[in-house]
Amino acid sequence: MAAQELPEPLVDLRLPCGVLRAVGLWPTGGRRLLYSAYTAWCLLMLLCSVLGQLAGLRGHWSNLPTVATSVCLALTTSCTIFKGRTCSSGELACTESCRRPRAEPASPRAARLTRRPLQALVFLRQRRRVDGLVSRVRACVAAFSPLRAASRAATLREARRRALLMFCVFFGIGAVALSLFYAGPALQNLQDAEVLASAAGNGTFERHLGRNLPMLIWWYGGQPVRTPYYQLSYALICYWFMLIYLSTSTLDAFYVTLIIYLSSQLKMLNAALADTVQLPGRGEAATVGDRRSAASVTRHGDYRRLVQCVLFHQEIIKSVEEMESLLSPSVLAQFATSTLVICFTAFAVMTSTKRQEMPAYATYLATMFYELFMYCWYGNELLEQSDALRLSAYSCAWPGAGGRFQRSLCIVMARVHRPLCLTAAKLYKISRQTFLVLLKGSYTYFALLHQMNDRQHIS
Repeated sequence: MAAQELPEPLVDLRLPCGVLRAVGLWPTGGRRLLYSAYTAWCLLMLLCSVLGQLAGLRGHWSNLPTVATSVCLALTTSCTIFKGRTCSSGELACTESCRRPRAEPASPRAARLTRRPLQALVFLRQRRRVDGLVSRVRACVAAFSPLRAASRAATLREARRRALLMFCVFFGIGAVALSLFYAGPALQNLQDAEVLASAAGNGTFERHLGRNLPMLIWWYGGQPVRTPYYQLSYALICYWFMLIYLSTSTLDAFYVTLIIYLSSQLKMLNAALADTVQLPGRGEAATVGDRRSAASVTRHGDYRRLVQCVLFHQEIIKSVEEMESLLSPSVLAQFATSTLVICFTAFAVMTSTKRQEMPAYATYLATMFYELFMYCWYGNELLEQSDALRLSAYSCAWPGAGGRFQRSLCIVMARVHRPLCLTAAKLYKISRQTFLVLLKGSYTYFALLHQMNDRQHIS
């Protein structure tokens, strides 16, 4: 009955899984070969967009706003390829973990194969680890008896609500930025058409006037301007934009959702530790012997609940360590990329002379801010929930719980004195303080670029 009160699935990753499946980073159950070809196609498109942007900068290096915009997009796409390579067609954790409670152990021969430096096998190894992490979280939450099922269900529903809010806000800001990038060149084309109409006989206009594209790309034989090649090029760049946006945003949302559920586990543990000791009732007709017997039974139950809390904490520690192992390289790349992208985007906003580009740059900058902020915010929540375990353990009614309970509680408090946290390759803690440090670094780079641009105009 208690299990039926818990929401299903316990770890809800259906929304990010569905979007990842649409961009080739989350395989379905059947037709693996066909979906692998689709995954290869999506990664090839991302790679082509990076190479095309870098090659398109030829002849534009003196225009710092144009260089800043192209570098931003190239860095974002490169980070997506890096993260997509480590969690593409292998992360079937959401759907498969709902079917089987635990990942099957690998055979010795399979373990030797996964150590070979081949991308497909590295990918398979990542799938097993993510699947095992999600399965561990699900199994531990379902079996954690010291906390009532109603309290566990409320905590899980709150985690699901917060994950959905994070996903909607993140994708809402990104969707606005994507729409503005789509519409910006079209609005510029309308203005260029008025200029061309006012001076129809003037042959000194550039051939690209009225044929703007959302992205600076190198084209063989020059940028297409004739119909329908221009329209096809516009559609291809819009597809690239959508692929970059969905791949980058959904991978980050997937990781942050797991962090939210790990924080909810620590929240459950805090509530259970604070309510570990159950004081025995004192009936009026009870004899002294009955009271002693009831107190002994109660103390045994208190100690058993404390042991279950310790086991649950050990599982959380394993989950956080596994999460850091999976997330650490991606977060380090994301921190470095976001710092540079925020710097270049802010520079493009400050130096752009085209008014119609300002809303697109501003919303893109807001997306980069939120992408960096949500990692640090929810990572800091995990750190705070872990740090609160000391107060929760001390808040229980331990003075009347017996010597065995008190000695065990001292050991527990010594362990929880070292809080759990996620790091970016052991260099940065994922916390709010790190968010401020990264913003400070972005501003430093922005000031340097702005000074270089001013010197260029003076000379």
